[in-house]
Amino acid sequence: MIDTTTIEMLSGLAERLHKAGVFGSEVTSADKAFAVLLKGHELGFTPMAAAGSISIIKGKVSLSADATVALCKRSPACLYLRLVKSAEDVATYETQRHGDPSPTSLTYTIAMAQRAGLTGSQTWRAHPEAMLRARCGAALARAVYPDVCGGLYDPDEVAEIARAEPARVAEPARVEEAPDTSLYAWRATLADVASLRDMHAAWALAAPSLHAAGRADHGRTLASERLAALGYALTIAEVQSVLSGAIDPPLATALDALSEITRHADDEDGDGVVADAVRVLRSIATAAVHSKVAAFRAAIKRASALGVPDAKARLTAALTPTPAPAAEA
Repeated sequence: MIDTTTIEMLSGLAERLHKAGVFGSEVTSADKAFAVLLKGHELGFTPMAAAGSISIIKGKVSLSADATVALCKRSPACLYLRLVKSAEDVATYETQRHGDPSPTSLTYTIAMAQRAGLTGSQTWRAHPEAMLRARCGAALARAVYPDVCGGLYDPDEVAEIARAEPARVAEPARVEEAPDTSLYAWRATLADVASLRDMHAAWALAAPSLHAAGRADHGRTLASERLAALGYALTIAEVQSVLSGAIDPPLATALDALSEITRHADDEDGDGVVADAVRVLRSIATAAVHSKVAAFRAAIKRASALGVPDAKARLTAALTPTPAPAAEA
């Protein structure tokens, strides 16, 4: 049972997050926002993760496909759940549940999506691979792990159910906004991003649908999280400059190089990391001052993240020219 303190905390967060506009367009009140956060709490999601992954449409809980797959993957019942094939016309996932004698696989094709009337949206036309993966992964998760995610639908399935329901004639039907799929399509796209250039190109394609759905701010947050996972240490302003394409090219090159620095097992004191970072910083010696400062700050963060002690002092010392010996009289 959820205690009173938790209910009060979720209620307060629902009010504030609803005012902030972090939920989808279908969450039209603080009460619906509270229901989303409550369901997320039951599933073990943080409030922001719940806001981005869960909706309640026509009384049905809608959980994004990637969140459904993640929910199953972290369950002790799941030995593994993996993508086997992904193309513009087919997606296949495979999983094995603890106690099952063999794996279970599921394939979803573009023909199946067309038959279900799903492919008419701009998101499906622009990102068929991502949408097929989402549909296939969620369907397999529910088929094999009904005790983990039973009763949870992805937005496409909610829309399909809504289309199948007969229209009421006794009273005017309330028009529900079609659930947007832009956010989990963006999550799927982010999985393929490996550099700042990739991120800018991906954002340019996804931004129109994210803005139209009112999810641009959440999309930027996901982009920032992806870049951090790749090893980039960027400020919010720098992430925005990457997305808009306004980042200074020498700085972008340096940040890409810094993100690739690793610490080898035999580099006990971190000298190798410091040397690699110094080489990157010296490679942009002729760049604008603000770019060199941003790169130096990113180098400190990268070295610190790799466990290098006194990273700032060591990088500063390595970059400081050694004074020439005084001439003898």
